[in-house]
Amino acid sequence: MRRHWLLSLAIYLILSVSSIVILYPLAFMLTATFTSTAQYYRTSFFPIPDFFDFRNYLPILLDCSQGCIYQSMMITSLREIWYLFWMLVVSIFGGYVFARLNFPGKNALFLFFLSGLMVPSIIILLPLYIMLARWPLVGGNDLFGQGGHGFVNAWPALFMLGMIDVVALFLVKQNYEMIPGDYEEAALVDGAGTLRIILQIYVPMLRPALTALGVLVFIGIWNDYLGPLIFVGGNKDITPVALAVQRLIYGLTQRQAQTLADFPLIFGATTLMSIPPVVVYFALQRYIVQGLVGVGIKG
Repeated sequence: MRRHWLLSLAIYLILSVSSIVILYPLAFMLTATFTSTAQYYRTSFFPIPDFFDFRNYLPILLDCSQGCIYQSMMITSLREIWYLFWMLVVSIFGGYVFARLNFPGKNALFLFFLSGLMVPSIIILLPLYIMLARWPLVGGNDLFGQGGHGFVNAWPALFMLGMIDVVALFLVKQNYEMIPGDYEEAALVDGAGTLRIILQIYVPMLRPALTALGVLVFIGIWNDYLGPLIFVGGNKDITPVALAVQRLIYGLTQRQAQTLADFPLIFGATTLMSIPPVVVYFALQRYIVQGLVGVGIKG
């Protein structure tokens, strides 16, 4: 009993210290947004505001000299809807094909898709850029992709890439295999077609997994910075939110390089950017474990 008590105490201590280490920068960022610049620079360990107001948030929302944050949020929201739609379509129907149908080369094709996960994403950025830049007959290019900029710095560059989510396809396939085939056999006896079986029988059972994947896709697209920087970085009219916040921070630090940088204002920009994914995560967090619990398990 004494050993068990000491073990429990050690576990709680480790978890408590880890939680403090993780939460400290977040709490620091949030409270710093309610301080003035002078008050912030008087802080030694943790900023404690004299009173709470939102004066550091208004310039971020109203000042468009470095790009409008609300416009960037709308652009990112469109990307969210687009990629969530394709994630659902590809994972639901592709997962069914690989889990329930038999055809020559099925396993080899699925392994081919999975092999793409072994390639670091940064390696394919240059080939993707060249593909977009040399797309024929768009952006001033001729039939051979020469003479213009193609889709670089254009709207399609934000929506063309990454439409097939291999991770989502794999996870949904694994969840399909956990579901007994008796449901499908009974539906076939009742005269249901394949499309009806997928949408009315399997999709409700896959809802936790699809919700968990939706949360992951949402956070990934919201935090997407490197891709937009490379593919549309030269067009400020179609800047997603992660790139817009980085440019806002850079503009504030450059403008105030001769004085004191306004870190409360910078923290306000990062806080605004963090709110949507945090809200989505906490609203749907119970589906994360529930939806991913079937990975690697076959029924």
